[in-house]
Amino acid sequence: MIPPLVALFAWLPISLVLYRRFPVRVALLMNFVGGWAVLPAANYTPTTVEFPYWILGTSLESDYFITKATIIGLAGLLGILIFDRDAFKRFRVTVWDIPIIMWCLAPLLSAIANPDNFSEGIRGAVYQFLAWGSPYLLGRLYFTETQSLRLAAKAFVIGGLAYIPICLVEIVTGPRLYVLLYGYQPLQLIGADRTIGYRPIGLLENGNMLGIWMATASIIAIWLWARRTADSILRIPISVVAIALFVVTLFCQSTGAIILLLALVPFVFVDPRHLSRAVSVLIVFGVLSFAGLRIANVVSLRTLVKQNNTAHAAASFLKHIGKGSFGWRLSQDERHINIALEQPLLGYGQWNWWQRGFERPWGLWLLSFGMYGIIGLAALEAVLLIPALRAVWFPLARSDIGYMNLRHTLSAAVLMSAIDSLLNSAILLPLLLVIGGMSIWSTTDTPVEVDPVTAKDHPGRAPTRIKLIRAPDGTIKPF
Repeated sequence: MIPPLVALFAWLPISLVLYRRFPVRVALLMNFVGGWAVLPAANYTPTTVEFPYWILGTSLESDYFITKATIIGLAGLLGILIFDRDAFKRFRVTVWDIPIIMWCLAPLLSAIANPDNFSEGIRGAVYQFLAWGSPYLLGRLYFTETQSLRLAAKAFVIGGLAYIPICLVEIVTGPRLYVLLYGYQPLQLIGADRTIGYRPIGLLENGNMLGIWMATASIIAIWLWARRTADSILRIPISVVAIALFVVTLFCQSTGAIILLLALVPFVFVDPRHLSRAVSVLIVFGVLSFAGLRIANVVSLRTLVKQNNTAHAAASFLKHIGKGSFGWRLSQDERHINIALEQPLLGYGQWNWWQRGFERPWGLWLLSFGMYGIIGLAALEAVLLIPALRAVWFPLARSDIGYMNLRHTLSAAVLMSAIDSLLNSAILLPLLLVIGGMSIWSTTDTPVEVDPVTAKDHPGRAPTRIKLIRAPDGTIKPF
């Protein structure tokens, strides 16, 4: 076993070697996507409790500050500061950056409203800047153009490909890799049993996250195949890559991820000129309505299941087929809504505000609402949803339809995580690179260097294109 803290801190020098060896965009993707794939989530304190419900995901600050989210965020910033610090001069704050700024400041605002928790508020603000602000900022700097977004899309596909053998092994043997490599994994066996074998986890936080990881890679790979944007990935034909990822995602048996994948695949095949804006608006409206209705607590699902025969039959059926966790998650949120509503504007400023209730809420949206109030929740939802709306709402007054469809597909990937966060406490934070890149509008097609030799001396910059001419004496000279 590798001690988790050793692995996490060792990633900092490893990532700096990547920045020294590769062009900065490649190094950034290796840091964020690769780091998310291989690093331990945190240095978890082992417990014999079968269901350690109090352990949150790495998306939010908790009693674990050193996590893969903060480490790869710090590594990303250090790499740019050391190897391409002039890039920060390009950054200009726009109105589209307000949501991420508010989300990073939400812990501090909550701390001001709750002076007894001020130190935790400072800690939370630093955590959110490293975990959320860092990848967003670097995405704004390096992933706004056609080629850079396409490079990011391929990186997520490669991340999914790397997990195919892990998934196939753990579907048969059960989730074992994390424990063998890093030791204690708090959610190793929760929901692991499935109709066919087991639901894998790999080195991620839980089986739900792995399902979204594979579904994200699948939908992007299908787009690359359908739009003929790539012939191969790692010398594997793109058709084989897309089919393999899709099939393995199904065998991972994460029901929510499969439903979201099947529902969002139309983003790939529908021409952006004909894609109804109402579809994306409907999805965003559904996400906001879910959170709004749950906060208002207009309908009690527990009461509905008890009193309505149809609802009771549906709940019993889901439990019978092994899908009772859906109702359980909703029930857990419902148990804590009234506690969160006691501090509605800026929240409690504590990560464990739910301790007065039974266990804890499971959705990222309610955890955020309890911690930082409606201000924090609004900022979180804006960060996740506004790029998707912009991608379909921007007027198509250009001949860049293929590029637009890439934004549609990446928006679908972001929406997948946004919807999943309604029922789960974790999100794929490397997607913040894409969110940051899509927060401003750039349709230029500047070449992106990926060769480690030619770009070594100029990290992050496109290679210089030199035109050669033949001189009168027959020699070849640069023009």
